[in-house]
Amino acid sequence: MEAIEVTTQMTLCGGPLPDLEVPMINTMVACLGIEHKKLNYSVVQLAFAATRLASDPGAATAKRALHLWDEIRRDLWSHLQIEDELIFSWGETHRAISDALLDTLKNERQEMRKLMADLRELSAGVARDRQTAADQSSFANTLLALARMLDSHIERHDGEVLPSILRALFNK
Repeated sequence: MEAIEVTTQMTLCGGPLPDLEVPMINTMVACLGIEHKKLNYSVVQLAFAATRLASDPGAATAKRALHLWDEIRRDLWSHLQIEDELIFSWGETHRAISDALLDTLKNERQEMRKLMADLRELSAGVARDRQTAADQSSFANTLLALARMLDSHIERHDGEVLPSILRALFNK
């Protein structure tokens, strides 16, 4: 029987994609920046609704805040997943982000997940119109905490993280 020599060659998808990597990462950064602008507008509206709910609890105000949270939540998870892949995968591999900033970003993600989990529980009562004034206050305060976190996230990413990714991309 004749032995067949097997060679391993990297396929186009198995190896580096230098011709595609730069435009792909550049496009991802640009898209994330555009999404941050849209998210920023929604976060301001959410903060306003949550502030109103905290000072003037009521079913209509709570429903408005819940509606704004639902709008943000719908797009936020996929946005964060894309950022995670770009930052914690590509950015970490290419040393685009300092270790201290990576730690800060990881802590930010954990806090965001906690706030979103809390909101999941609190928003169930709002959706069923079964909230006490204390429940609405807790809902409002959690929304405000998330709005502050998202505002900080946008500022940090647009001012520091995404520019660092671009510097690493173009200074190869």
